[in-house]
Amino acid sequence: MSNAANIIEEISTFLDKFSLKKNTLTTEDLINFIEEKWAEADDEKYNIYQAYIIAGRMSNEYIWAKDFPNMMRWLEINDRHSASDRNPDYIKNYYKGQCCLECGNEEKALEYFYLCYNENPDYIFTRAPFCYEFFNKHLENPRELTRQEEEEYDDFFESPALEEWQSFFDEEKAVQCEILFDDEEEEEISEEHENGIDYLENNQKEILESILTALLKVYPEWKKRYDYSEKDKPDFMPDVTETKDFANLISPTTVYITSVFKDDLPYIGFLFSCSWDSEHGLGVMTHKDRIVEIGGADTAFLTWIAEEDMKKKE
Repeated sequence: MSNAANIIEEISTFLDKFSLKKNTLTTEDLINFIEEKWAEADDEKYNIYQAYIIAGRMSNEYIWAKDFPNMMRWLEINDRHSASDRNPDYIKNYYKGQCCLECGNEEKALEYFYLCYNENPDYIFTRAPFCYEFFNKHLENPRELTRQEEEEYDDFFESPALEEWQSFFDEEKAVQCEILFDDEEEEEISEEHENGIDYLENNQKEILESILTALLKVYPEWKKRYDYSEKDKPDFMPDVTETKDFANLISPTTVYITSVFKDDLPYIGFLFSCSWDSEHGLGVMTHKDRIVEIGGADTAFLTWIAEEDMKKKE
């Protein structure tokens, strides 16, 4: 009987623990654990898609460590996986070239880029600029490159300053903010959007307290739903008795200012990463400091939730 499924699940759980805010594991711990467990798993692992993701992660770990031989070894492991057959050779060669370039081996990167280019001359020029710019310099007849600048929301508004949130979660980076426009062709910030940003900045402590209080109420039921083992529960869903206990379990990632307005203020969604569900995260929809709904990540940006709530209140 194959042991691969159980071992790949062990590795996935370890990766989840490694990503936790209170994680004390080192990169060396991560690499050693995966190398050891990967060697234990039988060849059925090459048919498990999560193993394909893990192989890609290990290639990246060795890229970041500038360990070219081990990076190449994991690229070869990646090729053995059944999922690698989904991509044509020019895509696989481009990917290897990018990995080699990131790992500092320009000669090997150029070799793979030429293999990609000879099969599909256009593909590399649709990928990462640092790759095609490097490759273009080595072509006998370089292409004339034009880079189309992307317009981002940050070009015309600043993300709200949430110092209270940064202090509570002990994080320095600002929370990303995105405005959800009704019409993509008319992306213009309205007075109501600006009112929402001002309200968020001026009432950030009250909004955070409302979110954490709502989470504290649903958390016991969610613990039953996720049903972590006694071994894993302390890491992913420990007992929580006070809202301050969530500081190490969740992190805000994105604020969504919707275009659904009530009382001249928009509904605002909040997306958090969370220890108990690395894939789906935590989402909250609010109006002012009132919690409209709390659930998975999509709760933060599904505007129909706000629209339904507004109808109820009319």
